[in-house]
This record gives sequence, structure tokens and C-alpha cells, in this order.
Amino acid sequence: MRKLLLLTCLGLFFCTISVQAQQQTPADISKKFFELYTTKPMDAIDYIFADVKKNKQINDDITAIKKNLKVTIDQDGEYYGYELITEKGVGSNFKLLSYMVKYDKQPVRFIFIYYRPKDVWKIYTFQFNTNMDDELTNAADVDQLKENKQ
Repeated sequence: MRKLLLLTCLGLFFCTISVQAQQQTPADISKKFFELYTTKPMDAIDYIFADVKKNKQINDDITAIKKNLKVTIDQDGEYYGYELITEKGVGSNFKLLSYMVKYDKQPVRFIFIYYRPKDVWKIYTFQFNTNMDDELTNAADVDQLKENKQ
């Protein structure tokens, strides 16, 4: 009877873990990413791509992301945290979350695009760039044009 009870408890435990994983939102996944990123940035990259079916091209892309991210980290100095810039969606199964990652020398923008084909959110696209100042300047130009027309 004890073995049956133990197996039942273990079965419920694994079912609970599976359900919890399926209920993760893009914000939850990004939060976990940044928790890992704080101390082990390359482990955070592995985490974000853990559920992606890998092939040679995807493995090469992940390796390139890690290499470029390491260069960025080495150049930009101390990491100070992150802030959500925007969250956008197309329907209820395709979401973009954009974050400003704060470094000593400059901000870096991280963009996560998540897709939920059925029950579980997966990373669809991950990218980062250091041209936030250009984008902010361009946004100001567009706003000024709109104001001048009114």
C-alpha cells in the first residue's frame, strides 16, 4: 500500500509540474530568463531555447547569439538590471516583450517573441541590439512631425 501511495504522490507531483510549466506566461519565462542572466548569462540563453527542437542551423544560431552576447557583456561593463519597455501581441498566442537591459556603458534592448501553438509558450525569436538611442531619436522625430501637423 505504501508503494502505491508513493507512486500516486509522485504521479501527482509530476502532473503538477507539467501543468505549472504549461501555465507559464511569456512574462514568467522572461522573468526566469533574467533571474538566470544575472549570474550566468549563457545559462539564460540555454534556458530560453530549452524547448526549441534543435537542428544544426538552430544550434549554430544559438552559438552565434552566445558569442555576440559575450562580446556585448564584455564591452558594456557592469550589469544593473532590466526594465520592461513594451509588450505587444497579435491575437492571444503571439507575444512580443521588449526590455531595456541596463549596463554601465549603455542600454541593450532584448526582444523576446513568444508563440503558443497549443498549450505551451515557446520562444519564437530572441534578439538584442545596442541602438536604443537611434530608435529613441527616431521616435522623437516622428512625434514632432505629428505635433507640427496639428
